[in-house]
Amino acid sequence: MAQSFVVGEVAGAVAETALPGGARVVDEFRDGRAGTVVVAAVTDDASAGAAVLAAVRGSSLVLDASSLPAEAIDRLCDDLRRLGEVDRRDGRHQPVPSADTDIDDDGMAVLRRLAQGQRLGEAAAALHLSRRTADRRLAAAKDALGAASTVEAIVIAKARGLLA
Repeated sequence: MAQSFVVGEVAGAVAETALPGGARVVDEFRDGRAGTVVVAAVTDDASAGAAVLAAVRGSSLVLDASSLPAEAIDRLCDDLRRLGEVDRRDGRHQPVPSADTDIDDDGMAVLRRLAQGQRLGEAAAALHLSRRTADRRLAAAKDALGAASTVEAIVIAKARGLLA
């Protein structure tokens, strides 16, 4: 998977981000490696450095940098451009509307486990669901969130505060 980086300068600017569906999402920089997508907030120089290190290890990144000053965002984007393609969201992109979602508890549980890096079969077994039922719950959750892929659903759910 080619590395891609999304850096949002305004809160909510990365909510509509869709990344390749085969990627495994992790939310800590230290877990980042090739084939993963790190979805996290960058709040200071230390977390910006950790993001760049995760990118060096091969992770794609979806970063909320809204709490950084503009010059720190510039430095972060310059560093990331050396490693891959940067989509810098400066507020001109409209975030996904925060309409109420109608996701059942099983759908949220499946989405939560996928966000933690489990495969669908593993999530289904842990939740005592058949794989087919888990797949249906995931499809309903993606539909409720307006997401085209599982990764996009996780990103949207995190941006809306539905996933911790």
